[in-house]
Amino acid sequence: MKKFIALSISLALSTPLFAENLRIFKCSEDGIPGQTEPQLMGFNISANGRYVCGTIDQGAGIFIADCLSGEVKWQSVGITSSELRGVDNYGLATGFIDDDGVLFSFLTDEMTPLRAPEGVRYVLGESLTNDGSMIVGSYTSQSFNTIAAYSAGGDEWFTLPYPSDEELGNLKYHISEMSAAKYVSADGKVILGHVGSFTFPVIWMLDDTGKYVPDCFPARYIKAAEEDLNDETKELYGLSGLYTCMSNNGKYVGAVGVVKNEEKDDYYTVPVIYNTEEKSLRIYRELMDFDDMVIGTYPRAIADDGTFIGAIGLPLTGGAGTFIMRAGEDMPELFIDAFPEYEKMLGESDMVGFSVPTGISADGKQILGYAFYSEDLYGGDSPAYFLTYVLSLDSTEDGVGLVNSDMHSISDSIYSIDGRKLDRMTKGLNIIRNTDGSVSKILKK
Repeated sequence: MKKFIALSISLALSTPLFAENLRIFKCSEDGIPGQTEPQLMGFNISANGRYVCGTIDQGAGIFIADCLSGEVKWQSVGITSSELRGVDNYGLATGFIDDDGVLFSFLTDEMTPLRAPEGVRYVLGESLTNDGSMIVGSYTSQSFNTIAAYSAGGDEWFTLPYPSDEELGNLKYHISEMSAAKYVSADGKVILGHVGSFTFPVIWMLDDTGKYVPDCFPARYIKAAEEDLNDETKELYGLSGLYTCMSNNGKYVGAVGVVKNEEKDDYYTVPVIYNTEEKSLRIYRELMDFDDMVIGTYPRAIADDGTFIGAIGLPLTGGAGTFIMRAGEDMPELFIDAFPEYEKMLGESDMVGFSVPTGISADGKQILGYAFYSEDLYGGDSPAYFLTYVLSLDSTEDGVGLVNSDMHSISDSIYSIDGRKLDRMTKGLNIIRNTDGSVSKILKK
């Protein structure tokens, strides 16, 4: 395992631009990436909306930002690529630095390599439960196959079972025996990942015996073989494991499905949302009319009520805008129509596919993304760079966008019963010093 040598810098945010409901993350007052600070690309937001994490300078390092205090911490560490992909409610994030999985704590500034099992090349962290007690991801075998796995606190890793041929059905003819875990629910009972090399999504659910059982739901909906073509219960011609998302409560899973428009004799990519409790699938065919350029719509993150955000086309490679599909609604709204301050700041980038929505808080009130921004996008005189933004759907009376009120009870510091400062809650009694100055005690079993 490599020893990490890194530079850690913590700077305050400048005054948010267009602060009514849009927060721009910057590390310095002048905000000129490449000269005084890194470019920030936010990949994930904690369930409570307090912390965001991601990569700097397109893979050259990692960062975590605290939406409540406005503090940004980053480390320039990558040689080939480095990212933080998941963050819990206490500022503990996981991801990778080059070939090594890593945990990075906002509260302690400590970076800890994830220990790979014996005989394994390396481990990749992808997501954490809300309290950071469980990590999901994958490890890579000596033959470079990836295997879905989970761990309690980054110590011992356990393999998630690969679906049987019976569970895969006709999908088994299209995939290799690889897998990875990408998202985990708040309580660790539901895990979303993929089988093959991002070929099809798969869900693992904890049963009454304490074992994870795979639910390869795509097998019930995809026309994967010639004998499926006349099966009216299978409406999809494909279901990718590449662009997936899951709500924090584990109820909703979003993915990209391929459907056929019989009238136009054409194929579309549209969001599909799988309900893990009802084991039912909704196909958002109405987005075919919304996507007048016929380049596909892609879900990127989903809230606990089923509200999801996404993009038209693939951002940065031919996209044409970002959208929000609110729970219970029949048609989505474009970000540039739904959020006026976003349109003022990032409208130009959004319309040419240079804005990527990446995360949403559990309550749906905080939306994370990153955009390729310039004050004059086409003029060429002002610098262009990636910035991270958070749209707050709550705001105070004075118009300054804030995170939701539940976050004010989240702790700044966690201590053991003997007074040692911890980076996350551990089993036993935890002493919590909250941001409002109060102290509480939490018993974690």
